This record gives sequence, structure tokens and C-alpha cells, in this order.
Amino acid sequence: MSIFIHGRLQQQRAVAKDLLLNAVGWAMNKIHSPARLKPFEYVDPDTDETIYLYTDKRLSVLCVGNRRYYFDRITGRFDGVSARIMDVSGRVKLTD
Repeated sequence: MSIFIHGRLQQQRAVAKDLLLNAVGWAMNKIHSPARLKPFEYVDPDTDETIYLYTDKRLSVLCVGNRRYYFDRITGRFDGVSARIMDVSGRVKLTD
């Protein structure tokens, strides 16, 4: 599966899929449908690090320290990781 969109038809399909998934996520939030992961917060007493789990329209997000791990809300499949921009060393040059 290519991550790049080539052609008008692929772009229209991607936009339609995005709209559909957002609509399904909105409806799930509206009727308080459970996600694969339940929201909670935990503070580790040894390291004093907070672990937090919440759901969005399309994703369930696990926050551990400065990192966020994203999971698809419907399937529970891992979707990606993000970090603060300051933690990405050597890859991003910040300017004013």
C-alpha cells in the first residue's frame, strides 16, 4: 500500500474515507460508545511519571511522559507515535 496519493480518484476516495471515519467517530462520541481502550490516568509513585489514556473521534491515545501512542479507535490497531518537537534532535531546526 502506497502512502502517496496519485490521481484524482485516489484523492477523492481518501477524502471520502476521512469524512466517513470522522462521522463514525463523532457518532460514537455522541452516543458514548466505548472504545477499545477506556480513558484513565495513573501516576507512577516511583518515577512520578503520569500515564494517561483517552479517546478522540478517530483515535485512542496513550500518553507516557512526552510521547503519545495512537491507536485506531474502532480496530485497536497501532497507528503511530508522536513526541514534542524539542525531543527530536538533529532533525528540526527551529528559527524565529
